[in-house]
Amino acid sequence: MIPIYLMQDNQPFRLDYLVVAGGGGGGGTGDPFTDNAGAGGGAGGYISGVPGEQSGGPSTVLDPITLLGGQTITVTVGAGGAQNANGSNSVFGLLTSVGGGRGALADTTAPGSGGSGGGGVVRSTTGGAGTTNQGNKGGDFVTTGANFPNTFINGGGGGAAEEGNIDGDAQGGDGIASSITGTSVTRAGGGGGAAAQFAPVGGLGGGGNGSSGDLRNSIGSSATAGQVSTGGGGGGGKARLGGGASGGSGIVVLRYSSLARIINRIDPGLTYTFSDDGTFKRYIFTAGSGNITF
Repeated sequence: MIPIYLMQDNQPFRLDYLVVAGGGGGGGTGDPFTDNAGAGGGAGGYISGVPGEQSGGPSTVLDPITLLGGQTITVTVGAGGAQNANGSNSVFGLLTSVGGGRGALADTTAPGSGGSGGGGVVRSTTGGAGTTNQGNKGGDFVTTGANFPNTFINGGGGGAAEEGNIDGDAQGGDGIASSITGTSVTRAGGGGGAAAQFAPVGGLGGGGNGSSGDLRNSIGSSATAGQVSTGGGGGGGKARLGGGASGGSGIVVLRYSSLARIINRIDPGLTYTFSDDGTFKRYIFTAGSGNITF
């Protein structure tokens, strides 16, 4: 396919894109008077229109978009979810990447469905569902063991490339690498779920780590947040170490030929960076919502 470049208004041109939603927050409250522990948050939905790469699921990459000069399109970058909350959607025009599902909380909150689903716990054992062509299911609750609460293992959040728990008990699912920015970066990894006897790691692509330690004391490690601009899920936590961690914010990346001119207008509500390496112009949106006009 030969690209058609935008040289003046109203001419069509081809554009590559990556749209990643905010990751889900890890399950678990910070109430020191409970014995709750949570599961890992699911990664934000992952939609790719970059030739040779793939969308979440994983699935076949979507087609590049052909736009017209003068066309106005909405861009929204989804925020990461707080503990026990789903991430927010990211949007580029007609494309919506679904926020990651929250990790389950043992006594009160079921895992959330989302771009990728949150992990399960003892009372909500099955991980949350992912969205077709965007992500994967969260990992199921593993076991309480013979000496609960010293042996519990909660599910890891799903990632763009795989379900939670695939790489090990309570581990977050891995994300997908893209070179749309000019450097290969992996995004949309699931958060690790809380476990009593070890600290589960988040999935590759910004997933936060789950907390470790017996529910009845404050010894162990705290959950960590999903990384910003990756859509990584937050780690599941236990109450006596602050509970679950927040998910990472999403990102929207646009790439098109350097022969074309710059975008005419970008609303001030959007945070972005611009680069031009002589081959591609790139706009990387990292926060906010607004319209852009080509």
